[in-house]
Amino acid sequence: MPQRKALRGGTGFFPLLEDRALRYRQSGEEGTLDYTLTLHYIGGRQWKVFVVKGEDIPYGGIEFQSDGRYVEAVTSRSMTSLDSRSKLGEFSQVWLDDSAAVDSSWQDLSTGTETLVAGFETVTVPAGTYEDCLVTATTPLPQLADSVEARFRRDEMNEETYLLEREYARWQTVRWFAFGVGLVKEQLGPPGQPRITRELVAIENEGFGSADSSNTEINHLQNQ
Repeated sequence: MPQRKALRGGTGFFPLLEDRALRYRQSGEEGTLDYTLTLHYIGGRQWKVFVVKGEDIPYGGIEFQSDGRYVEAVTSRSMTSLDSRSKLGEFSQVWLDDSAAVDSSWQDLSTGTETLVAGFETVTVPAGTYEDCLVTATTPLPQLADSVEARFRRDEMNEETYLLEREYARWQTVRWFAFGVGLVKEQLGPPGQPRITRELVAIENEGFGSADSSNTEINHLQNQ
């Protein structure tokens, strides 16, 4: 097996490591779903890109890319968009800015959302209790609802889709990130009324690399 050099990516609150595997459980009105996010490094030096291996994950096709400060998720599925999702092949959203101060925010025009750094909390999930988790709250921009109304009036969607889109334009996504671990909890729904909850069940594989250095080069053996 030839030796290949991989690079650790991500940030302290969202490590990206070759073969890192995190097991989650989603619960909501439609029942429960267990899934695993398994990372695979595919390239990049300044911006390191990791795809998620596996099927039946709620994000659809997804990859994470990071320059050591930001972690951006690029997905094939999004609940919100300023344009018809049928016209767009992918959606980008910054999940984390490690340098952002509490009460600061950023916007993602692809998804039509704004993310606020809400603070730090202790959270308990099936995988354990994590202290001082960084909490973010992502909320649709006001123009998202305007976009839904305009597309409906142009007959770009039927009434069923319109009602669903209008509902999603009210939903908020709250995420909890534990230092050295990553995403440990995620809730989606109207503010204060989560409809979907995703929680970390287990770290199935720590992955290749150091948990305390975002620029460490590592050696990884892989079949070619």
